Amino acid sequence: MKLHYFHGRSALKALVMVREQHRLELFIKPVAGAWVLVALAGPNQGQPERQHCQGPWTTQSRAESALRATAGALMGEGFEPRPEDYVVWSVTAQRLARTLSFDPNQRTPNTTLDPDQFEPIG
Repeated sequence: MKLHYFHGRSALKALVMVREQHRLELFIKPVAGAWVLVALAGPNQGQPERQHCQGPWTTQSRAESALRATAGALMGEGFEPRPEDYVVWSVTAQRLARTLSFDPNQRTPNTTLDPDQFEPIG
């Protein structure tokens, strides 16, 4: 198994990844004093069809680390990072993040994203 990690020099709050005609956008969003990772997937020229959320993390840097690790895992699945691309689903990601509620004593989950974990947007 080959391990990947998406590296960058600047702060990373959103990342676009593409594989063939599929688009995936990863975001870290502040929610209730914590940070969450929101992933949206769909056709490259359409609206998001699937969603996945992870977290919460207590600091932005931990959430960013989870985003980078997730991007690395997705690179292993054939997705290409496109940090220069504009995010187009940020409003959807923010709306989804605002619907989350957390137990402050909840343990931080595994940060590896499995593309098959996505739930359809209803």
